[in-house]
Parts: sequence; C-alpha cells; structure tokens
Amino acid sequence: MRVAAVALALLLPGVAFAQQQRSQAAPRPDDLAQQVERNIRSCVGNAQDMALVARCMDSQRTVVGPRLETAVERLLGTQTNPERRERLAAVQAAWVTYRDMRCDFAGSNPDRGTESAADRAACLLQFDLSRTMEIEQLLAPPSPPAAQQRQQQRR
Repeated sequence: MRVAAVALALLLPGVAFAQQQRSQAAPRPDDLAQQVERNIRSCVGNAQDMALVARCMDSQRTVVGPRLETAVERLLGTQTNPERRERLAAVQAAWVTYRDMRCDFAGSNPDRGTESAADRAACLLQFDLSRTMEIEQLLAPPSPPAAQQRQQQRR
C-alpha cells in the first residue's frame, strides 16, 4: 500500500497540473489524466514493490506515447509555413531532450536507492501526459465566448 501511495504521490502533481490546464477547455469523456491514474492504481494495487510501480508507469507511457506522437504530428500539420513547421519541430525536439535529461536526473538520486527507477518513470510519464494534454488543447477548436454559450443554452 505504501508503494502505491508513493507512486501516486509522484504522479498526481503532474496529473493535477495537466487537468488544471485542460479545465479551460471543454471536458472530454475519455480524460487522459484520469484514465492513466485509474490504470496505475489498478496495476500497482497493494504492491510494495517499487520495480512494479516503475513497470506500471512505463506501461502507461506505452499508451500515452502514441497519442503524444499523433498530437505532435497533427500540430505540425497545422503549420502551413515551412519555416514555422521547422521551428515547431525544433521546439518539440528540444522538449524531448529536456524531458529526458530532467527525468534521467530525477532517476539518478543515489539516496533514493531502488525507488529512483520509479522516480524516473513517474517523471517521464508526467512529462508525456502533460505535453499530450497541452498539445491536444492547442488543437481543440476554440470554445465560444461565454455570452454566446448562455444564448445557446437558453434556446
């Protein structure tokens, strides 16, 4: 139980941030952050094994990863100017480099011992989840102004 709590404590701040970012957009029935959280709780269960926690988080990255790649490709596809598309691709490449370096650092703390692998896995999942949700929010159609929404609700 302690291990599951640690895993969720590592992941939930990022999930909460990602959900806060998404709260500005219309809620979706298949909210990715909630899905990932449920899957991790189910995978970890009452286990006390930090290696299992890391594997559970890594397995969720295999779910989030293709969705992130699709979102990035869709966002690149919105760039009609080749120079802007190139610059956006460079931004994404820099983000990947930062994520990897940051999470390698998070997972290299000798004081954390065997828990450092879970720290790295949680970091990678948190970054990928947040970036996916950020890009999907950019791709979402803009919501109508509040006054227009109220008029539509009255009809």
